[in-house]
Amino acid sequence: MLTDAVLTGRQAADLTKVRLTLPELLAGLVRQDIADYPRLRPHQRHVWHALLVQLAGLALAKAGDTALPDDAARWRIVLRDLTPDHADDAPWRLVTPPEQSAFLQAPVPGGDLSAFRPVETPGGLDMLIMSKNHDLKASAMPADDPELWLYALVSLQTQEGFLGAGNFGISRMNGGFASRPALSVGPGDSVSARFRRDLRLALDLHDRWSEEYGYRSQGGLGLVWLEPWDGMRSLDIARLDLFYIEICRRIRLVRTDTGLRALAAGSKVPRIESKALNGVTGDLWTSVVDEKGKRKAFTLDARGWSYQQMVRLLFPAVRRASEEITPAPMQSEAPFDETTGLSVLARAVVRGQGKTEGYHERRIPVSRTLRLGFGKTAASEPAAQAAHERVRDAGTFQSKVVFPAVLAVFTAAPRTGAGERARDDDTAKSRAGAVAARLDALIDPLFFEDLETELAVLGDRPAMERARLRWLRDRLLPFARTVLDEAFAAAPDAAARHWRVRVRARDLLAMCFRKQFGARFEAAGMPLTAPETDQDGEHPGRTV
Repeated sequence: MLTDAVLTGRQAADLTKVRLTLPELLAGLVRQDIADYPRLRPHQRHVWHALLVQLAGLALAKAGDTALPDDAARWRIVLRDLTPDHADDAPWRLVTPPEQSAFLQAPVPGGDLSAFRPVETPGGLDMLIMSKNHDLKASAMPADDPELWLYALVSLQTQEGFLGAGNFGISRMNGGFASRPALSVGPGDSVSARFRRDLRLALDLHDRWSEEYGYRSQGGLGLVWLEPWDGMRSLDIARLDLFYIEICRRIRLVRTDTGLRALAAGSKVPRIESKALNGVTGDLWTSVVDEKGKRKAFTLDARGWSYQQMVRLLFPAVRRASEEITPAPMQSEAPFDETTGLSVLARAVVRGQGKTEGYHERRIPVSRTLRLGFGKTAASEPAAQAAHERVRDAGTFQSKVVFPAVLAVFTAAPRTGAGERARDDDTAKSRAGAVAARLDALIDPLFFEDLETELAVLGDRPAMERARLRWLRDRLLPFARTVLDEAFAAAPDAAARHWRVRVRARDLLAMCFRKQFGARFEAAGMPLTAPETDQDGEHPGRTV
């Protein structure tokens, strides 16, 4: 990898593909010549980015460099300095004799591979688990393609979880069925710009975070695959560098008559002993959750990066009951960040017990007003409070306004008061809840854009309240009508009750909205119904 062009990048200037060595790729990223990696699968994007940042950080920290080299020759020198005992560059090669290191592959003591089982393709090695062979063909990737094997190795060794006896997961997540989420702020969509930004910030944080997390500031093991591994002994995490790049499985790539293939073997213990840390390893892209004094790495669930989850993580100045969030280091503003053109990037592969529950990625443009709530300072608390209050108001709107109206549809509109149900059963509640939850899908894409209208008048409480109420009335109420229409279409429709159900459900929607928010509208001197849309279309709302 130091001398052979096995990597593919797309050039920023003309979007053509170019083959690169690892030093050439790092130099191109520093010069901002690389637009993206066209051969990466989506779920491999973060771990490849993280590996490059950690690798570059290890090399520059050891060399004592603060400037980012923009030439491949310098990168080749500092990378080789990480493996001074290997004049043959074995730790940077994909295939070596089994008793030697290979890239992301630990030496096998004695070189005996008899206990290893074959894995024929990169897709078979990668960490994705699917019940059926529909979404990604596990064995469709060509076997004799070094670059695809490399990406599969990176994915497996740096984000895999527990998968049965002998198949342990990585240290940088909270348990074997968790995930390695990534949350960062950075410039746009350019992989080069994000690499430069994250690497600079990582180097700034190295010594302070090493001390905080108990790592060695100098001389720690960074390339975990340099150490032989027989599967019987774990490494003490205190031996490592903050930027350590781990391996969690015993894997060796070998060359056969038909091309490359992998050999895999189980282990009796995880490679790194870190169970007591609950994933809190100082990972630069992972937030930490403190629940009643117990710290653990944040784990994304199957709901993905919803607006509720993003508010929880981006605005940690407001604590939830018995919970405190420590933002990921890369989520913090850096002194060299530009004032415009930034976005939040959130990525994760969600794991379940013996399954994969989806790859989730979200980008949120970061404006000056939105940045007011980032961090855990007193100055960020007012903006954070506004964001959390919006989440609560949306929850109230869904459960206390939309749900009763939708339930009236599925229970054939019993003649009762607002929110009461004369004839309900578990099936009706379940169906109504599922339809009402659709409201979140409508709110989500516009949540942060809408939040900015309130943050634009931060400090003026009456103006903030008016902005919030306009959002409830002019945005959420039309969404509620859409959800109600979906309920009408989904529910059984008897001719004798057709119009009564519709009238009753719409009446309930209006009654519950008035019950939950009417006093606030009255106090703000605002009508519960929006003005009719004028000829210029400036008012999105309409009367209930």
